[in-house]
Amino acid sequence: FGYIENREFLDLLGIFHPKHRDDRVVRSLKNADLPVDGTMSFGKFEDYNRKYPHLFYPAFRVQEKMRDKFMGLHWWKRKLAKYEEVRKQVQEHDKREDERENRERQQRYEVSKDLMKQGTD
Repeated sequence: FGYIENREFLDLLGIFHPKHRDDRVVRSLKNADLPVDGTMSFGKFEDYNRKYPHLFYPAFRVQEKMRDKFMGLHWWKRKLAKYEEVRKQVQEHDKREDERENRERQQRYEVSKDLMKQGTD
């Protein structure tokens, strides 16, 4: 999913917490083990979000406010439910397609195995 540079990550937190007066934010930043190579993978970013949810709370609060102001929370709830429904349908379709391809592959294998057997008789 990509990466973010440590500097960009700290800039982002600076936007979320401009005064850095919150003790939890300061403690979290002191405890944060930023990658030595200077880049943070999406997985590491997710880990920070789980470990220090208060660091990203302002972003989620903005998202919630935007949803409330643009189309309303009810519309977004329906939209997200529809998205989840379609995602499940796509997964089911992909699973059926994989199963069909596997059956066809198995049939081709059986035919070729029979042909090979006939050729040795």
